Amino acid sequence: MPGLRNVAVTAPYMHDGSMKTLREVIDYYDNPHAALPTGMNRDTVLRDPLRLTEQEKQDLEAFLHALTDDRFAKKQ
Repeated sequence: MPGLRNVAVTAPYMHDGSMKTLREVIDYYDNPHAALPTGMNRDTVLRDPLRLTEQEKQDLEAFLHALTDDRFAKKQ
């Protein structure tokens, strides 16, 4: 299973590369049906929206960015 280390520098995201930013991913998981109404085989855990607040989304994005090692990013 892949980890989250340096996740901020591994775009695009999702299995098909359809999301360019971490914020897009957060918005998707907050309410998958709004982002992709006709999604097939969606995990039943994602049936109901998470209803994250704007602050919670910002905090989550900041946390994910905090997992990035700037030294690693500069080597790329």
